[in-house]
Amino acid sequence: MPKENKKDALTAISKGFDSYTLSDEYCHFAKLICNLYYGKEDSIKKEELYLNFNEFQEKVLLEVMKIPKGEVKTYKQISEAINSKAYRAVGTAIGKNPLPLIIPCHRVIRSDFNIGGFFGGTKMKKEILENEGICIENEKIKQQFLNKKSS
Repeated sequence: MPKENKKDALTAISKGFDSYTLSDEYCHFAKLICNLYYGKEDSIKKEELYLNFNEFQEKVLLEVMKIPKGEVKTYKQISEAINSKAYRAVGTAIGKNPLPLIIPCHRVIRSDFNIGGFFGGTKMKKEILENEGICIENEKIKQQFLNKKSS
């Protein structure tokens, strides 16, 4: 997730990796993340990711990856798409998403069209959604951006 300065970003990236060193090898990945944040690119395929989760969490995150740029789904829609009524568990699985932006959990909202929570805070979630062309008024998504294909 974006940080205030380069040092904070490198600290966040290296957390959990004892032998982390910065190299040009991952510059393309950093550029992709920046493009995703600003709504410019959306080209990660599920085959490129290694998800080390239980079956339920993996189902949830793979379903979230299907939400196209410029659209949103509710936690309930995600739950129904994976044949579950565990709406809160869907929210918990989304909250454990280790790859925000790549697995676009920012595109999942509450059933009342409120933008809901986000790892980087609601201000960041709102900014990312607006960068993707989603209209938000009074912290709520305009209904025409709701992906209704799974309703």
